[in-house]
Amino acid sequence: MTGIAGYTVVAGLIVIVPGADTLVVVRNTLRGGSGSAVRTTVGVCAGLAAWALLSSAGLAAAVAASLTLFALLKVAGAAYLVYLGVQALISSSRAVAEPAMPAGRDWRQGALTSLGNPKVGVFYTSLLPQFLPSHGSPLAASALLAAIHITLSFLSLIAYGVLASRMGDIFRQEKWRRVLESTAGAALCAVGLWLMTSAAAGN
Repeated sequence: MTGIAGYTVVAGLIVIVPGADTLVVVRNTLRGGSGSAVRTTVGVCAGLAAWALLSSAGLAAAVAASLTLFALLKVAGAAYLVYLGVQALISSSRAVAEPAMPAGRDWRQGALTSLGNPKVGVFYTSLLPQFLPSHGSPLAASALLAAIHITLSFLSLIAYGVLASRMGDIFRQEKWRRVLESTAGAALCAVGLWLMTSAAAGN
């Protein structure tokens, strides 16, 4: 029980730190409201679940062990974030707000952002095993710990979405919409470019 409690605290601290997933959820919330926040968050969690399954199959460990595969996945994920950032910057330059995106697109954006982050695989193959109990089924225990992480991620991202939705009521004016879109776009581009630089440097 102590191991699970300790893991929950560590995982909770990790998920509340804003990252690429948070930026995408916040941006989609400001654009599509609370429904988009939920769909994007579910997409992110679907990506986390896929990483958990990959790690249990040993594939995530193989990616983490291969510097080339790890770097390629980082570059692909970073390029996708830059693409989303450029879209937001283009939107900020338009005089009228874009219509709400189709329901499936925000889900895909969340899933692809999560899948394009190989550090999630590293989390499941390096940090998570440290909290596995010495007795019982390691597969069942790892599934439980992964479920805890995914649940905490869901709650954290939904909280960010609620906050963004509340703030969105303040920024209904066209001027503020442009500021929010340009800020979100610049942040996504910055994170994507930073990840590309990190991958090129081998970090």
